[in-house]
Amino acid sequence: MEGRDEAVELRIHGIGGGGATTLLDAGPGERFGGDGLAGFFRSRPTSHTRTLPRTEREVFVWGNLNSGEVTRAFWLLLLPIMLVNLAYWMRPRRLGGTPSRGHWMANRGYDIVVRAHALGLTILLTLAAAGIGMDLVGWQCVAQGATCADLRPWLGFLASPGSPLSSTGTGLVVGAVVPVLLVVVLWRLSRRSGDRYEAAVPDRPRQTAGDDEPISRRTAPLSHPLFWAGRGLFGRLRSAHIGSAMTTIAVVMLLPPLRFDHGVLAVIGWVLMGVVLLTGLLCVLAACRADPGPIGERRAARIAARVRLFAVLLLFLACAYTVWPRPGWQGTGELPGFAAVLHWVLIALILLCVVLFVLAFLLHRGNEERSHVAMLGLGGPTTVVLGVLLGGVFTAALGSQAAQWLSGCPSSGALSRDCLSFGVPAAYSWFQLAFTIVVAMSLVGVGALWVVSRRRARRARRDVAAEYGYATRRWPARDESIARARALASVTELAPWVVLSLMVPLFVLGAMGSAAALRSEHFGAGLHGTAARLVDLVLTVGSVLGALFLAVLVWLGRSALRDRPTREVVGMLWDIGSFWPRAAHPLAPPCYSERAVPQLVSRTMSLTDLGLGVVLSGHSQGSVLAAATVWQLPERCLERVALLTHGSPIFRLYARYFPAYFGPRALRELHGRAAMWRNLWRTTDPIAGPVHLDACPNGATVLPERPLPDPRYYHRRPGEAVADPIQTHFWYTRDEAYPRTLRETVGAVRDADGPAAYQGP
Repeated sequence: MEGRDEAVELRIHGIGGGGATTLLDAGPGERFGGDGLAGFFRSRPTSHTRTLPRTEREVFVWGNLNSGEVTRAFWLLLLPIMLVNLAYWMRPRRLGGTPSRGHWMANRGYDIVVRAHALGLTILLTLAAAGIGMDLVGWQCVAQGATCADLRPWLGFLASPGSPLSSTGTGLVVGAVVPVLLVVVLWRLSRRSGDRYEAAVPDRPRQTAGDDEPISRRTAPLSHPLFWAGRGLFGRLRSAHIGSAMTTIAVVMLLPPLRFDHGVLAVIGWVLMGVVLLTGLLCVLAACRADPGPIGERRAARIAARVRLFAVLLLFLACAYTVWPRPGWQGTGELPGFAAVLHWVLIALILLCVVLFVLAFLLHRGNEERSHVAMLGLGGPTTVVLGVLLGGVFTAALGSQAAQWLSGCPSSGALSRDCLSFGVPAAYSWFQLAFTIVVAMSLVGVGALWVVSRRRARRARRDVAAEYGYATRRWPARDESIARARALASVTELAPWVVLSLMVPLFVLGAMGSAAALRSEHFGAGLHGTAARLVDLVLTVGSVLGALFLAVLVWLGRSALRDRPTREVVGMLWDIGSFWPRAAHPLAPPCYSERAVPQLVSRTMSLTDLGLGVVLSGHSQGSVLAAATVWQLPERCLERVALLTHGSPIFRLYARYFPAYFGPRALRELHGRAAMWRNLWRTTDPIAGPVHLDACPNGATVLPERPLPDPRYYHRRPGEAVADPIQTHFWYTRDEAYPRTLRETVGAVRDADGPAAYQGP
């Protein structure tokens, strides 16, 4: 670096990212740090990228963490798991000080219930695979014998009476290969992603007194030195979930022979079942226990790993018990016990959802700064409900479509001599009904938001020209486009209420479905005539919608294999859901922040140690990474580090939906840590907004308080044939206000006498 440089403008891109060349606004970028997944770039010669004299520009390109490898696209199939992991961080919690006993218990209960939901989704995913492999193929096809072998020759090795694998117990064991393979693939994928993403460690000084303070008692939890070091917790959760999946397969496998056995064999089977259930309970406790700290976490991870290995051993014992010869044992109908296990898991998840809503409401009431919190603090439970619904819809879609495909029947109710009869659990019909209603209500909600935006646009249209000083030279088409952009950006705060309104019918359906599940009744059982046909139509629509949703996710994954733009779009969805560590579910998409934040911390520390000032310039999601970096920096660096955020969702989204981590109190602490903090935003931006340091917009706000004009000019500029485009969320760095604001922040980290006076945008 040249000796005359006094500061570095370190740009951090947002969702969707961009290449180093685009971010540098110059020639090809040269990587000088990091690797192909996340690295630091500068241009040669550096004079091409100087926004200000004696200030070099660097960029941190982290987009390949979410879109660099084509396999990342298939994480979308685990969208329900990602939602539940996201809900873990959406709790409304009071920051700082010693919480009351009631508040502490509610917060601990929130931890337990969310992690129990995460474990329930793992079991639900395992049961979906078991329903195809063990129920449809290993049991129902084998039970139909020669009929299944004749109509589905590729299953003849199981169903043909002359096959050595055609016995009832052997069919179950062979069918168990499907869920076991799924668990093994997810296990391997989880280990591989954990080794790559959770491996970064920031170059920090030794721990100081106060670093042992619990995260829950910190004003800014993201300042805890171990916040982005979750490998121990990740390992414990992974072992607990894999062990739970293995014990679930073992339970489904043991139930059918236990219904047939008598005498000594039955005693052996029930003892084995008891040990399996006890092991499953240990896995639940391992997943839901409190975080014991670094040393205790490593010990807990080792214990959970041993329980996981024991669960695998029990599955082998269950297979041996099931294949034991039993003269006269012949399967009929659906797999005994499978529907009951599925129904009880769903009932438990529904009851836990009710408990979670109560706990979230209590936490919200105990939060002193709650006026800014979205959805009355119920965003986390709502996200969990949506995750459970999608998990159930995926399960129902896989089971129903697999049964339809294996049967070869033109419809679920039509039988012919060339098709087979396969049954599916009654819970599938309730999920299909719920999904149909949710889709219909969502369409109504989107329509209502569109109507609201149109009304707001009409009201704002007449004032646009006057704001630019052209009250007598109006341009109607320009007024319309600007007003429409502002109106669309303003409905961001209304969208969550549309989602929350879906909870009432979902809970009603959940209660009805739970009662029907206990009796194994399908939706609409007992109806006749027009009502029965209407019910069949609704269930068919729900099944098609669920299968279509799965197909779209698979299509996105396949498209991402060949098309980088598609892969980057998938990466945008990844960015939103995987900023947070995997603290609830180990199979959620990997947390890129556990790799990006330590790299940013190390780079910033090395620059300040050279005597350089650093301006962390973050756009969109990059501003959240920049804030997390400032929280992690040691005290000795802070006087030379300034924060410049633009298009930032820190307050409008993160403070409202993650109040325990980005609430006003935490933002005030962040504001005090940085030498200066400036925030640029626009009223046409649907994501960004002002950063309020108090709980209400009337309090202190990070400067500037007023938005940037968008577009910058109302009419065409001289020499231009077209008017300036409306930028909404993009290209803040090309706005005229950006270099002026950067000059102020650079002055704050250059001057020893303190920050420069604010000059305005």
